[in-house]
Amino acid sequence: MAITLSTGVSMQVAKTYAASIAVSTLTNASTAVATTASAHSIAVGEFFEITSGWGLLDKRVIRAGAGTTGSTLYLEGINTTDTSKYPAGTGIGSIRKIGAWTALSQVKGLSASGGDMQFANVTAIDDVVAKQVPTIRNAVSMNIDVYDDPTLTWYADVSAASDARSPYGLLMAFPNGSKLVANAYWSLQRVPSVTINEAMTSQISLSYAAEPVRYAS
Repeated sequence: MAITLSTGVSMQVAKTYAASIAVSTLTNASTAVATTASAHSIAVGEFFEITSGWGLLDKRVIRAGAGTTGSTLYLEGINTTDTSKYPAGTGIGSIRKIGAWTALSQVKGLSASGGDMQFANVTAIDDVVAKQVPTIRNAVSMNIDVYDDPTLTWYADVSAASDARSPYGLLMAFPNGSKLVANAYWSLQRVPSVTINEAMTSQISLSYAAEPVRYAS
C-alpha cells in the first residue's frame, strides 16, 4: 500500500495546439499505433489530442509512447485489442499536438464528482431480489478553487479556454510521479467570492469531454 499526500500536486492547462493532422490508419493492439497522413513532429513523452471514429477514444488526451517517429504515433496506455469496443478499420480521425502548457498557481483546493456507474433495473416478476446491470458512467466534473488574482500568468489562458466552449487539455502531476491527462470544457468564474477576513477566491469548473488517462510516471 502507498499513500500519497496532496502537497505538491500541480495542474496545467493546454495553451497552444499545432494544426490537426489526419490519421490514415489506427491499429487494434495492446498499444494502439496511428499512422498520420504527414509527419506529426510529436516526440516521445509529448501529449496530443485525438479525434476518432471509436467513441471510447474520441477527444482523449494521450501521451506519445516509445517508437513514435515520423508519421508513426504510439498511443501510450491505450489498448484497442477488443474489436467489439474498437471495430477494426473504423477508428481513424485526426490528431493535434499540444504545443505548450500553462501551470495553474495559487490553487487552494479541488474537488471532483461524477464518474460513478449508472444501472438499469432488470428485475423479473419472479425475482425476490432486485437485479441491476451496469450501463454508462455519469459525467465527470471538477471544481478548482484559486486565490483570486487576474494578473496571474494562467488567468488569460484559462479565460481563453472558457470562452472557446471547446475542450482544452488538463495535465495533473502528483508527488508520487504519476500523471493524469484529460480533455475538458473549462469555465472561469470571473466574479470572486468575498468573505469577511478571508482571502478572495475564484473558481474554475471543468467538465470532462472524454475519459482521462492515468500514467504511473
